[in-house]
Amino acid sequence: MKTTIATFLIAFAVGAMGFNPASAQERRQIPEFRSFGEPGDNAEAGSLDEFLAAFRQAWAAQDTEDLMALHADDAEWINAYARIFRGTEALGNFLEHRLFPHFDPSVSSMEMANLTPISVRYLGDDVIVLHLYTDGNRGSSRTEGHELRRTHLHLILEWQESDWQIVHTAIMDAR
Repeated sequence: MKTTIATFLIAFAVGAMGFNPASAQERRQIPEFRSFGEPGDNAEAGSLDEFLAAFRQAWAAQDTEDLMALHADDAEWINAYARIFRGTEALGNFLEHRLFPHFDPSVSSMEMANLTPISVRYLGDDVIVLHLYTDGNRGSSRTEGHELRRTHLHLILEWQESDWQIVHTAIMDAR
């Protein structure tokens, strides 16, 4: 009797896992782009597109000065290795002296060429959350059958005076 109940419970648990309609997507599966909410007065598509173009250009060129100009002075940044920086001075120093020197500019350029938006979420007139991902060769992929490493970027932008500024960045390394 105990064996029958144990077998039933195991079979039920295994069956329930396959039946779960909320099961996670596959590791590298990306959903179609989606926009959440409505852009406010400051969130015109043109200004957001201009911001993204400037971000891509600065990162691809490993131009710390231009990249820091896109950040609020008190921005927070956490990378995939849990390095946390507050403020453009500390972040700029890390990028200029530790991150960028270890990679040929072609690595950063490839990342920005592959940068793809997953979603944009408008929070009122003055905050946007961007979820982006890229495939690049900043390190090897640990996913079988994939040569390039996948990285997700979550940028929170705040409208400050007349431009979008990054106030928070979270980077996830999905390898």
